[in-house]
Amino acid sequence: MRDRIESVIRTLALDRLRVFEVSKLTYASIIKKIENNFVLHGGDIHWSNIRNGFNNNLKCTSKNIDNNQLWFKQLPQIVPSEEQPVYVLFEDIKNFKPKYWVYEMYLPELICVLGEVEGLSDFYIVSKKFEWLISECHEDVVSFVGAPFDLSSFTK
Repeated sequence: MRDRIESVIRTLALDRLRVFEVSKLTYASIIKKIENNFVLHGGDIHWSNIRNGFNNNLKCTSKNIDNNQLWFKQLPQIVPSEEQPVYVLFEDIKNFKPKYWVYEMYLPELICVLGEVEGLSDFYIVSKKFEWLISECHEDVVSFVGAPFDLSSFTK
């Protein structure tokens, strides 16, 4: 997965100041903070998006995207503070366990990457202040967790 993401970044000549992999020294702490804030009982992020495992104290709205595979193009209208960078966790499977590649990106670059990376499975978009999370799982469901989202433009 990482190779595909990096290839897209290079091919599109995206600005590395606006899209980059975070230090591998901070991967674990970012993932743990996401799980502590958004996942029920601080559990594993991987299972939260397909088993209603998000923190019950946070509003969660899920949308089926069977007929809206390009929903992510609406991100600037959906998220609060769309001009801020976000963390993005791209899921890979290694030895039948999820592994995450953690990136920091701005929404325009993220939309470009999501539109070009082939074979993308589960991924998570998280505000850097850990106020909200958006998750797309391989079952064509997107979950919006936390801070209020403007889903009025979300087409079905």
